[in-house]
Amino acid sequence: MEGSDVNSFDELVGQKHLFGKNKPLYLFYHSDKIPPSLILFGPPGVGKTSYAKLLAKRHNLEYSFLNATDCPSSLLRETLKKGTKNKPILVVIDEIHRFDKKQQDILLPFLEDKSAILVGTSTFNPYFKLTKALRSRCFVYEFKRLTEEELFEIGKRVIPDLDDDKLRKLVLLASGDARRLLNMIDVLKGVDEIPKEVEELFGGDLGYENETERYGLISAFIKSVRGSDVNASLYYLARLLEAGEDAEFIARRLCILASEDIGLADNNAINIASSTLNIVREIGMPEAKITLAHCCVYLAKAKKSNSCYAAIKKAIADIKGGNIMKVPHYLTPKGRKDYLNPHNFKGSFVKQKYLEKPVEYFTPKENDEI
Repeated sequence: MEGSDVNSFDELVGQKHLFGKNKPLYLFYHSDKIPPSLILFGPPGVGKTSYAKLLAKRHNLEYSFLNATDCPSSLLRETLKKGTKNKPILVVIDEIHRFDKKQQDILLPFLEDKSAILVGTSTFNPYFKLTKALRSRCFVYEFKRLTEEELFEIGKRVIPDLDDDKLRKLVLLASGDARRLLNMIDVLKGVDEIPKEVEELFGGDLGYENETERYGLISAFIKSVRGSDVNASLYYLARLLEAGEDAEFIARRLCILASEDIGLADNNAINIASSTLNIVREIGMPEAKITLAHCCVYLAKAKKSNSCYAAIKKAIADIKGGNIMKVPHYLTPKGRKDYLNPHNFKGSFVKQKYLEKPVEYFTPKENDEI
């Protein structure tokens, strides 16, 4: 559960890869040692801030919450200075990806001398948004979208008597966001008679009845683009958007498809998909639907090849199967005197062994353009 609704670690729902026994965030919480600085990223309403508050309470640390969207450097410094090496302050910075490099640099000396513990939360991948210097001083963990069952469990805790069918509709409307679910439940607490179709109360119109149907639509959408059926692709895209699906989630799936199913057959596909993801993030709905449609049609009409996907899959399987080879000495920094630099030869090519023994992973396909 989110925010003030969570009073103990055991009340946290979801994130079993982090909260489960002997998992990292479980260990940091239950340890008697002062916790390390953390960057927690993932969708909204999945427990990031809740965990940070519990961490401060468990270790008896002064706690301060800042939002990077409205946090001048002066306030950041003033807050960080409240901690000492013997009694550090735990500072939660929401939307930390919005800090520029100078603001991120302000954090470094306080994290270095351990007078402050940072828990930065973000809906963006920190590897693209945060500096290497800041990331090196923190452990980075990804939070996952809450499942239908996990949200249902949260709803039952708050209103045990709420009809299961109505709660499941709220769960779908929440779209993996516990905070959104709790906000809707708070509204219902003030309603004398809860309507049969609860989605009408919140202006929602579900395009699917349950999580299984949701993933069925997503699967059909990807398979239609892969199958080069433009109209079917647009139909499933429209279904997903009308159901309130996260536009960024759709864009990320298209990025994966651009490499997995189109790859070298159209090297522009990955650029189109990547630009689409960026536009969706910066502009948002409803305008982003046009860009998604643009990308969807382009990828559906593009030639297809999964040669890169198949190649890396074979390489990983080979390594997992035990094919661990030594790096030839002349390819290491110590052996650079014996290294043949291709740029010193005609056509920038020279025959040279790069592996102890030959392997074959990549098999070009008819559509590949290399």
